[in-house]
Amino acid sequence: MDDRPVYLVGCGSDSHIIKRATAARAGEKPLLLAGTIVSTEHTAVSHSDGDAVYHALTNALLLAIGERDIGYHFPDTDARYAGANSESFVREALSLAEGAGYRVSNATVMLNASEPKISEHIPEMKKNLAHLLGVGQERIGIGASRGEGTWTGTGALGIYAIAQVSLVRR
Repeated sequence: MDDRPVYLVGCGSDSHIIKRATAARAGEKPLLLAGTIVSTEHTAVSHSDGDAVYHALTNALLLAIGERDIGYHFPDTDARYAGANSESFVREALSLAEGAGYRVSNATVMLNASEPKISEHIPEMKKNLAHLLGVGQERIGIGASRGEGTWTGTGALGIYAIAQVSLVRR
């Protein structure tokens, strides 16, 4: 008899300071969310590519199966992850979940950023997440809020992502 839970749920978050790109910093990495370029006029301050959605999702997957967080598995002090494509973090976390006998049932992501505007990019982000997680787009929920006053009150720009994932036993 398999005594593992039928379902597991994980919650993860990530945040990054965002800077506006300038002519002096031309060629900086674009702002990515769920593998989608949402702005070439902004960039995330990060060790890897700074994709807050993929980072939050990686945390959610790892924590759902009782693993340690993204910082443990992919430390920002490790040169191997400098500029890394964060999709690889999600893929590694998925591999660990599958190794534990689970697959993704659904996932949700909530984003908070005063700028840039994210809502127009949600369809492409859903498509990317569905493909990556191996589920239909109807099983991916993404919301975005400007978070009135949260980042702007400090005079800084930033992005905050919260992800939740439900896993089902194979």
